[in-house]
Amino acid sequence: MLLDLPILEKGSFYFIKDGEDNFIMEDKTKRGLTVKETSVDEKLNVKADKGMIHDMDGIGHWVPIRWYFSKDLYDVSDVLIHAEEMEKKYTALRELTCPDDD
Repeated sequence: MLLDLPILEKGSFYFIKDGEDNFIMEDKTKRGLTVKETSVDEKLNVKADKGMIHDMDGIGHWVPIRWYFSKDLYDVSDVLIHAEEMEKKYTALRELTCPDDD
């Protein structure tokens, strides 16, 4: 079960877990979203679990929930690069939508 896997790295918006054959990068903002399909993520070119979110107009959008990086091809530092990119993106979005009123 994915919940029981050891956590190797974590940030505000991600976990990197140690699977048997894969390092699994999980987007914390997508927790609770139902996996609707597993397919190759076009951006990272690795297998990913995807779910569907709907915008304010009711239009559905496929979003990755977690990515599976093969241990044969990647090490934790490779996965961490992608995790930190996601962290920066979400941090910038949070600052844009919820600025501090200092």
